[in-house]
Amino acid sequence: MPFALNFYHDQIAADGATASLLAPAHRLLYVRHGCVDIDGQAMSAGEATYGDGPLAMKSAGEWSQVWRWELAQPNTAPLLLAGEGVLSSLRMSRVITRLAMLEGTRWLFRLDQIISAPGRIADRHQHPGPGIRCLLEGTFNVQQDAESWRDFAPGDAWWETGSDTVIAWGSRQMAARFLRGMVLPVEWEGKVTGTWLSGHTPPRGNWKLYLDRVIVV
Repeated sequence: MPFALNFYHDQIAADGATASLLAPAHRLLYVRHGCVDIDGQAMSAGEATYGDGPLAMKSAGEWSQVWRWELAQPNTAPLLLAGEGVLSSLRMSRVITRLAMLEGTRWLFRLDQIISAPGRIADRHQHPGPGIRCLLEGTFNVQQDAESWRDFAPGDAWWETGSDTVIAWGSRQMAARFLRGMVLPVEWEGKVTGTWLSGHTPPRGNWKLYLDRVIVV
């Protein structure tokens, strides 16, 4: 069963609330800014959660932005939030072609964070699964055969297939910080990904694991 990984930015105004529930899906949610009530759970900036049921959001007193990663079949229409004071946009959608996600199989759905020090270059490397990244601060550049990107700004997203060789770097002036929503084999639970191909293992960026959830598709 083929799957796409979809990435959304959801905005909730100070008095906003969703008018209806989104359909269930495997989803990772990260509060980028503000405070928001997600399915009855009050969450603040920098907090993350996983859900697989219907989704509702409402303001917890200020403008908020939520970043949302979801698994869906490729022909499914985008799941956009609707309601007064609610703005939802699909920022990226990519079909997962490098993993055999057969019905009933188990996978690791991960949200983590990388901080890359000023001037650091991540030399040739690969990952065991694909994912959509989004920049939180700084700037970033990604070189790979599938898709290459230059001069990202905060809020910009990019796709890494996992099996394609990647070289990445930020600026010399400040650190780059970004989130990764990834699909991985379950044996990577709790482990940092990255296979270095240049004959030595360079110092890693600062890694923070938000969520590792084993799911059945």
